[in-house]
Amino acid sequence: MTRRRLGTAILALVASLGVFTGLSQAQTPKPKQPSTKAPTTAQNVPAEYQAGIVQLRIAKGYLEKAGDKWGGYRIKGIASIDQAFKALGVSPESTPTEMQSGNVDEPGMMDSGISNLQTARADVAEVANDWGGRREKALALIDQALNDLQTGINWAKEHKTY
Repeated sequence: MTRRRLGTAILALVASLGVFTGLSQAQTPKPKQPSTKAPTTAQNVPAEYQAGIVQLRIAKGYLEKAGDKWGGYRIKGIASIDQAFKALGVSPESTPTEMQSGNVDEPGMMDSGISNLQTARADVAEVANDWGGRREKALALIDQALNDLQTGINWAKEHKTY
C-alpha cells in the first residue's frame, strides 16, 4: 500500500512539474516576427529629394528640443513635418538624440529649426520631378509647419515666454 501511495505521489509530482513547465513557457514572450512588408526608407525616394529630407530631419530635431513655451504651435508644426515625411514616402521617426537633457536655448532651437525647415522647403521646391503630386503635398505641409511655428513665436512674444 505504501508503494502505491509513493507511486501516486511521484506521478502527481511529475504531472505538476509538467504543468508548471508548460505555464512558464506560455508566459515567455515570443520574439516578434520580422515584418514581411518592406519599410519605406529614403532609398525608395528619388535622389533629388534626399537633401530636403535631410534638412527636414535636422529641423525636426531642433524643434523637438525647443521646449513647450510656444502655445502648442511647435507641436502642430512637428505634426505637419511628420505628414510631409509621409507625403515624401519616408518614416517620420524622431532623431536619435531627441530627448537630451540639460540647458537648452529654446528660442535658439526654434530659430534653428525654422531655418532648416526653410532650407528643406527650398530643396524640395527646386526639384523638377513632381513625383506624382508628392512634391506639392510636401511643400504645402512644410508651409503649414512654418506658419504654425511663426504663430508659436508670436504667441510666445505675446505671453512673454520668448
